[in-house]
Amino acid sequence: MKYFVTGATGFVGSHVVRQLVAAGHEVVAVVRNPAKAQELDRLGVAIFQGM
Repeated sequence: MKYFVTGATGFVGSHVVRQLVAAGHEVVAVVRNPAKAQELDRLGVAIFQGM
């Protein structure tokens, strides 16, 4: 299944993203600062910059 997560670099969002990826789901994340999303990028999360 494909999930869209906002706030993926925050405390709760980062944990949610990791759990979704570990369960085999495809994750798309919107982040304010892509530099903070490097770990998510390594996990295979599609990163998009938002405001």
